[in-house]
Amino acid sequence: MKKPRNKKYRPRPVGAAGGLSVVAKCYARGEDAAPLNDGQLQDLGLAYWLNLEQLRSGAATEEAWSVVVTALNIGMALAESGVGADHEQTFTDALAGAFRAKTRSARTKNFRLDGDAMRDIQAALAVHDQQMEIASRAQIVEAMNLVRQRVDEGHVYKDAA
Repeated sequence: MKKPRNKKYRPRPVGAAGGLSVVAKCYARGEDAAPLNDGQLQDLGLAYWLNLEQLRSGAATEEAWSVVVTALNIGMALAESGVGADHEQTFTDALAGAFRAKTRSARTKNFRLDGDAMRDIQAALAVHDQQMEIASRAQIVEAMNLVRQRVDEGHVYKDAA
C-alpha cells in the first residue's frame, strides 16, 4: 500500500523569461569557446589603433594613452596565459615606452611617444591583433579580469620619486 501524501501540489513559479535563461546560459558557454567575430575584432582594433595615432601626432589625452596601455596589458596577460607566449618581451618593451610617455607628460602636459616607444607599441599591437583573432572569448575575459585585478592590487608602473 502506498503512503498517503499530505502535501498539496504547488507548481514552481515560472520566471518572466520562461526557460530562455537556461537556453541563454547554454548558448553563452558555447560562445565562450569561440573566437571574436570579424566585426568585434574590427571595433576593438579601431579603438586602440586610432588612439595610438593620437599619441603619435601629439593630439592625445590621458584617455587615449590609457586605451593603448589597456590593450597592451591585455596582450601581456594573454601572452602570459600562453596565447603568443613568445612575445612577452615585445609587450614589456611597449609598456616601458608607454610609461616613458606618461612620465614625460607630467612635465610637458603633452602625451607623445618617442621613436622607440612608437615602434615597440606598433609591434606589440600587431601581435595583440593576432592574439585577439585566435583567443577564445573566455581567454580574453580572463585576461581582462587579470588586468583589472592587477590594477586593483596596485601592480602598476609608478614614478620613482
